[in-house]
Amino acid sequence: MPEEVIRTGVDDLLDLLKKTDKISVHEAAKKLKLSSEMIQAWVDFLVEEEIVGVEYKFTKPIIYLNKPQQAKVDTTVKEEPVQSMEIYKAEFKRKAAEKNIPQEKISFFWRNHVKEVLVRKKDFFYREAKKRNLANVENLWKAYGEKLLSSHSAS
Repeated sequence: MPEEVIRTGVDDLLDLLKKTDKISVHEAAKKLKLSSEMIQAWVDFLVEEEIVGVEYKFTKPIIYLNKPQQAKVDTTVKEEPVQSMEIYKAEFKRKAAEKNIPQEKISFFWRNHVKEVLVRKKDFFYREAKKRNLANVENLWKAYGEKLLSSHSAS
């Protein structure tokens, strides 16, 4: 039985960067049919990992693929600060308010947004759980999702 390869949006971004020398975050978002914010979040991570570089033309971020370095493998997992989710939620609420979304609907949109992010992270969660030989991965995933959804409702 052949092994199935799972592709992510980040893979698509890296493929795009392999085809183009340099591209703006906005242009990459248009080509991949994603938001500039999503691309920027990926770029921030990829810059930290030295996979992608960023240069600025005035205030416009231009991204490019870094040349591969020999024998540099970092297997450490960086833990995000607990505050980051609260900041992310506050930014989400601010943007929703800027778009004149009624306050009573923001909670609904936030919950849906968190659910969408969970769907995108499920494969990663399972892969990491398998690496650590964790038992009851499905139950762990359900508990994680429930905790995330219950503790981060937009209020």
